[in-house]
Amino acid sequence: MTTATLSKPPATTPSSARPVRRPNPADHARIVGFAIAIGALVTVGLWFRHGGISAASGPGAFATAVGQLTALVGTYAILVQILFMSRIAWLERAIGLDHLAVWHRWLGFATVWLITGHVVFTTIGYAQADKVSLWAQTRDFVSHYPDVLMAWAGFLLFLGVAVTSVRAARRKLQRETWYFIHLYAYLAIALSFAHQLAVGNDLSSDRAARVWWIALYLIVAGSILWWRVIVPARLNARHRLRIRAVKREAPGVVSIYLSGRGLDRIGAEPGQFFLWRFFTPRMWWKTHPLSLSAAPTRKGLRITVKDLGDGSKEMQRLRPGTRVIGEGPYGTFTDARRTHRGVLLIAGGIGITPLRAMLDGFGPSDDVVLLYRVATAEDAVFVDELRAFVHQPNIRIHVIAGNEIGDDRTDLLSVPALQRGVPDIRERDCFVCGPPAMISALSRRLKMLGVPPAHIHYERFEL
Repeated sequence: MTTATLSKPPATTPSSARPVRRPNPADHARIVGFAIAIGALVTVGLWFRHGGISAASGPGAFATAVGQLTALVGTYAILVQILFMSRIAWLERAIGLDHLAVWHRWLGFATVWLITGHVVFTTIGYAQADKVSLWAQTRDFVSHYPDVLMAWAGFLLFLGVAVTSVRAARRKLQRETWYFIHLYAYLAIALSFAHQLAVGNDLSSDRAARVWWIALYLIVAGSILWWRVIVPARLNARHRLRIRAVKREAPGVVSIYLSGRGLDRIGAEPGQFFLWRFFTPRMWWKTHPLSLSAAPTRKGLRITVKDLGDGSKEMQRLRPGTRVIGEGPYGTFTDARRTHRGVLLIAGGIGITPLRAMLDGFGPSDDVVLLYRVATAEDAVFVDELRAFVHQPNIRIHVIAGNEIGDDRTDLLSVPALQRGVPDIRERDCFVCGPPAMISALSRRLKMLGVPPAHIHYERFEL
């Protein structure tokens, strides 16, 4: 292993290996988007089918029609939003949990506006038809319409989830607190479904619409039950994970070694992560998304964690023998996304963990460059392991100490430095893992260097 700047010429000639054909995740995203759009069209089409727009005549009829339509589209959006996060394996592997999380987030805000539109326009429409005030109409809804009170409770729960999901609010909440608040969305859906069954024209007067909506709810509920309950339970019953050892790697960084049965058959690829739950009195109810820091073997799994607060400090004190529950594997930050033999890996701090695991999977025909940014040389982890990889002629590793960001004269990951150090960068797949600011900056720099967006790979999880 070398500690070097990128201003020095590369140790080998630029990679000219033939590209490898791989599935394009963007194609999968378009297919999923098309299927969702078809479902939305069916939802709206059923509303038109039983006279949704033709009935919009008379006082308040137009507002009522808008309220009906926003309710249907909003409810459909809620179900799609939950389906995104139900951990369906083929969907997660095709698109990636990070992209699904982004879709979930923005669809969630759109859903709140649609459901709010339903409440507002329906109240206005009925108030105009009955020639009463909005407050009087609201009291009438709650007093005389089936399950409307439960629907109001569900609506308020949705608003609470939405408010706590705004970035400014999330920064003030612990992850676990935000997560439990977020779970109230399921209660809100259950309360709203009773209202939809009781007074929704789509379900009460149209058999086809009733079948459509019940099928949607069953698909979503079944997906949650299967992928978030049954599949993880089977995995953990099969492998029976426990902590075998805890090793200090660097200041504030430990590796946790897990033992179990048949772990080489757990189905994980280097670069993927699991949601881990450690059974101690203070940690059993928390999940922690952590990447594997080495490829799975028959002897066990390894994860590596840095003390960054919010639960990671407690993981520094875990003891051998502790029972562990894992859910996964998740993530598309793997060699399967690669399209070229040449690879550039860029790690920042503890972001080295999935990239270290990926090093286990490269073969002699692959041309690999790893750039590892740390604050100081003492902060580097896996030093001995990285030294062993350097003995392979097709792998070059540069540990870059320093915190310079954005200054082309001193930042060794600047555009000029990357261009000098990796002259064939356009012909490589680039995997970046580190703090969010570093990922954003390097993504822009790689694009400036002519790397196609499809060849820039990263994952980040910010709902």
